[in-house]
Amino acid sequence: MKRFWGILLTLTLVSFPTWSQKSVLKMTVLSTGSAYPIEGSTIQGGSWFKKFKMTHPAFLFQHPKGTVLFDTGLGRTAEKQTQDMVWWARIATEFSQDEATNGPVADQLKKMNIKLDKIIVSHVHFDHVSGLADLPDVPVEIQPQELAFTKTKDASPAVFPSLFSEKTLWNTYELENKEYEGYPKSRDVFADGSLVLVGLPGHTPGSVGLFVNISATQRAFLVGDTVWNSEAIEKGVPKFWLARMFADNKPDEVLKRIEELQALHKRKPEILIVPSHDAASVDALKKMIGQDL
Repeated sequence: MKRFWGILLTLTLVSFPTWSQKSVLKMTVLSTGSAYPIEGSTIQGGSWFKKFKMTHPAFLFQHPKGTVLFDTGLGRTAEKQTQDMVWWARIATEFSQDEATNGPVADQLKKMNIKLDKIIVSHVHFDHVSGLADLPDVPVEIQPQELAFTKTKDASPAVFPSLFSEKTLWNTYELENKEYEGYPKSRDVFADGSLVLVGLPGHTPGSVGLFVNISATQRAFLVGDTVWNSEAIEKGVPKFWLARMFADNKPDEVLKRIEELQALHKRKPEILIVPSHDAASVDALKKMIGQDL
């Protein structure tokens, strides 16, 4: 009988992924700035009479196999960097670093005495990679098509020369043909299921999302800028038309990504879907991981 229960216990443990058996991943959200646009500019059909709180986060992950930053948020020279934007994009790009918890991510990491092993970027728009200039010695992982996007003339008003240096330590990777949560290709960052990248092309050619699996009850999906407002997923609608023209590389592809997010939410409602700039969603993520708001 003891042998029977021992075999049953072993089979039960094997049937669950490593991350669900023991929490080895620590996550911290690092705020680097905020913005308060009119809601109607962030989502099709949104109100033009109320503000929508946006945030500019970086996501820090500490794991026995390494310390990783997902996006950098706004860096030390963010204001100066925007001077490289085309004039109309510069006018439309408003943000404040006054409300940031502890300033640019490089300064926060220094205060925390944390050394990064690598940075993974969701995509290369200004507000997600501004801080790369402050972390020149850290390798940056990116999909090949996204790296090519940085070198494409007039690729996007949010991609410009001062964001990147010739000394940036780019490391390209390809997603593997391994299905994950409905996505046909994925990449298991630590090979234990705790962090899993999937492709979210549309906003930019090589945009990626990151599944975060801390425990069976702490699961999230960081979806970058596929949408800015989480209500877009609930309603199945894109950004405001002018915002789509400004921000999305292929708006039709973004609509497909939104449909995929709707399907995921219906199939796995326990997974918290987090658009990077939706402050309420990011606050919900902080609450889930036990971080002070």
